[in-house]
Amino acid sequence: MSSTASNPTTSTYAKTPLHLLEALKQLSTCEISDALIKLKTPSGGYVPDLEPFGAFPTSEKDRLVGEVFTVQMVDANDSLAPKLDGGHFVDQALPGCIVFISSPHHIKSASLGGLLAAGLHVKAVQAVVIDGRCRDLQEIRTLGMPVWASSHSTLGQSPFTRPSTIQQPLTITHPNWPTLTISPHDVLIADIDGVVVVPSDKVEQVIELAIKGKQVDQKCMNDILEGKGVAETFAKHRGQTGKH
Repeated sequence: MSSTASNPTTSTYAKTPLHLLEALKQLSTCEISDALIKLKTPSGGYVPDLEPFGAFPTSEKDRLVGEVFTVQMVDANDSLAPKLDGGHFVDQALPGCIVFISSPHHIKSASLGGLLAAGLHVKAVQAVVIDGRCRDLQEIRTLGMPVWASSHSTLGQSPFTRPSTIQQPLTITHPNWPTLTISPHDVLIADIDGVVVVPSDKVEQVIELAIKGKQVDQKCMNDILEGKGVAETFAKHRGQTGKH
């Protein structure tokens, strides 16, 4: 990932105070999910089954942090869903955002290809995350743009899907997994472990809990590396033995 793409200081879209975005950038997606679980978020904010198909995160400096700009794709045959107003969603995306696209799971075509990725890249969009598919992987990788998706395809968007709405809450559903609602300006974090979304009204709570959890886990790691037992270590620092 390029430093520009993953640096929250470049964002002109964010409503979250910069110091909170910077604090999130110091936390792993695992630490953030643990905090959300403590806050009774059933999914832990985790968006399942996503893989990086663009710029690949290899270290903490590549961690992606930014606020979500939502796009809902629908089946092209769905005549009841709203029609997108205001022009192409790429032209409406805002600098500094992370575009999150939700696509119908039964359709195997891509919701993003090289041309759309290029359009978003030149607008200084940080990244694209797709609960669905992408294509033109070589073009996306040449751009150096972070793109996360469920899978990839050889098929383009048309004639299979169409954009229906932007900047409306998305409902992400997967079999045997808690439903996740993603709203505009929620904060998305992506790293080598996966993608997590933090509701905008829980950011400060998540940071506080995640920092505490990180400190406890570091104490556990130190003791385990010194040869102390896992059960003993967890009981000492976490007050229980079942979490790992």
